[in-house]
Amino acid sequence: MPPRIQTPLYVRAASPQCLLRPQCRSFKVSTVFLSQIPPESPEFIYIPQSAQPDAVYRWPIKGVLPKHRKIFPKNSDKTSVEYLTAVTPEPVKKSSSRRPSNPSVAARVDFKTRLAADRRRNLRESLVELQQRKALSEKRMNIQSRGKEAHRKALLSAPLPPDEQHTQPSTLSSSLPHRGSLPDPDRAARLEQKRRNVEAHLARKREARRDDLHVLYTNAQNFIVTEEALSKEVDRVFDNLEQFRVEMTPGLNIWNRGFPPTVKEMLQRSSIGEGNTAVERESGHEALTSERVKRVGEELTGGRM
Repeated sequence: MPPRIQTPLYVRAASPQCLLRPQCRSFKVSTVFLSQIPPESPEFIYIPQSAQPDAVYRWPIKGVLPKHRKIFPKNSDKTSVEYLTAVTPEPVKKSSSRRPSNPSVAARVDFKTRLAADRRRNLRESLVELQQRKALSEKRMNIQSRGKEAHRKALLSAPLPPDEQHTQPSTLSSSLPHRGSLPDPDRAARLEQKRRNVEAHLARKREARRDDLHVLYTNAQNFIVTEEALSKEVDRVFDNLEQFRVEMTPGLNIWNRGFPPTVKEMLQRSSIGEGNTAVERESGHEALTSERVKRVGEELTGGRM
């Protein structure tokens, strides 16, 4: 197959009938002749283009733009007379009271006075116009938002088109997607069970609070609430090393008790009793049994013993 001959621009611009008649005018606003296209131009050699336009590459913008400032924050009326008067106050001293005698200085003072008056007027007018523009844009945005929401609700609640109804496969009604709340036949029983669970939880909390108050009342007789009682207790525990010391016990002083018991010693004491002999171990069982009986009695009576 022979190669395709590229058609020049001025030939493609004219119709086939006009090609046979040189005096025929081409149907274009401006005719591009080949002699007007320089060789370095990309249009000098015709290259067919696709109908789909090329993607436009967007160059990244360097830097970070500042956050937009809210000119009209909430709970503020910048168009009121009080705010405008406070922002653009009038001059206290009139320029006509002390007018300079020099004409050039007086002209300069008048010019600055007019500039100040223009700035005050521009600020007042700009605040009012910006407030109106903001209200108009918010109104337009709300109208568009409500329209989109109504359109979305209409699409969601609209039935299927007739062509889809007649062409879709047969499906059971139970397999179709359900719209609205799902059926819940056991809702009443489940809510009743949840109500009973909540009542039981609140009852346990009340009982625990009552027990804590009773324990607090039982232990209140040993509380230290005055400085004299604190000094007396410190002297009893730390100062006198010979206090309550007998042959069998070292005394109540904290320095006579030695090192605190380890975990192994406490486990051994709870399992086989305290001591190295059989009599000592049996006495340890008695103390442990009495403590357990005391706890059982507290659970049965509902109070601290």
